[in-house]
Amino acid sequence: MLTTNDVARCERWFEAHGLPYFIDARHERIRRALTPAAIALWSVIVLLVGAAAFGALRLAGVDSVVAFALALLPATLTLIARGVVVFDVVRIARWALVHAWQSMRLLLPLLTRALPFLLLFTTFLFINTEVWQVASSLSRARLVGALGCFAVLAVGFLWPSFAGEIDRLGSELSGEELTQTCAGTPVASAAREIAADPRLAQQVASLHLPRLQRGNLMLMLFITQAVQLLLVALLVFGYFCIFGSLVIRPSVIESWTGQPAHFTGPFQLISDELFAVAVFLSGFAGLYFTVQAVTDQNYRREFFHKIEDDLQQAMGVSKVYTALRRHLAVASTGDDSG
Repeated sequence: MLTTNDVARCERWFEAHGLPYFIDARHERIRRALTPAAIALWSVIVLLVGAAAFGALRLAGVDSVVAFALALLPATLTLIARGVVVFDVVRIARWALVHAWQSMRLLLPLLTRALPFLLLFTTFLFINTEVWQVASSLSRARLVGALGCFAVLAVGFLWPSFAGEIDRLGSELSGEELTQTCAGTPVASAAREIAADPRLAQQVASLHLPRLQRGNLMLMLFITQAVQLLLVALLVFGYFCIFGSLVIRPSVIESWTGQPAHFTGPFQLISDELFAVAVFLSGFAGLYFTVQAVTDQNYRREFFHKIEDDLQQAMGVSKVYTALRRHLAVASTGDDSG
């Protein structure tokens, strides 16, 4: 018999598998946090934090432009902290990091196909005068902004691919497949009961994931992919730092950029200009690798094959969980009226 214990066990399963948005109470809390009134309130709070920081810096004698730039930091951190808490990013990221580590073996075949051409192409850019002039002229804030543009483009490439896979997996869940998907979960027996009841089975088959729950799965996929992309970017960054420190002499940097090379730190091994170029090209390499990950059919098939069982199981348990809550609500109403 379907009971409230099934619901409680299901919610604990969601918690353990990085799926907080699938729990009705959490789902409702996030919806309340996204109402216009809540957004307006926190916008005011962020503005007040920024204004307070700006006022304190101006009283300390800091220039207005610099004070404004520095005041953005506490305001941004306040906004990020609010988002991390409301959207349970830590819980989702924990699950995604585990799966990213488990799928690292998938990187090697793709790296052996993509990395040689990538390094050849970026090395040609690395010894290009214009790249050094552009990258070395960027302030740290603008350099971070350029990396942000690369990240936005990467998300734009990955989004349709991830959304399509989620739609495909969700459409495959019906009938006996739902029972098989829920095997080994706390709702396995409930799934069998639902499959045995034609009315409940039809209701479950018609259920679709709400937008926030799809967002939960998308965030898990993005974090998993981002860990791999970050590893590639770090490899390229390390390569250019070592290669540049060996072959690009300070006199060459001066002839390319029109000013002497600047060194920060006690060892003076990597110039500021080399650091900027290495960061810029490693960000570009991450974007290039993203395109390869989307277009390489072998990698896509292996990546989603590794994770699709977990995604499909999450969708299946979500359908059973929703049916459980509806069934218990109807049963409770019937008892009250009786």
